[in-house]
Amino acid sequence: MVLYTRPENVESVRHGIENIEGVEVHAATDEGKLVITLDHPDRSYLSETMMNMHNVPGVINAALIYEYFEESEPTQKEMS
Repeated sequence: MVLYTRPENVESVRHGIENIEGVEVHAATDEGKLVITLDHPDRSYLSETMMNMHNVPGVINAALIYEYFEESEPTQKEMS
């Protein structure tokens, strides 16, 4: 994902999202762009978290650039 904020809010947005489970900030520019990834085994958690990025104070826009989700292999118990 790419998050957009005002240049003066980059650090506060970064600190606000770094505490969210599964979020990793890979880059932040002085112009107000933050490149992040979300990694979590629960797909609904990922969807909710992506949508909630718009509610982080200082975020102007959140854009999903690429999505990949791999289902885990079913366990023997789940197959029974």
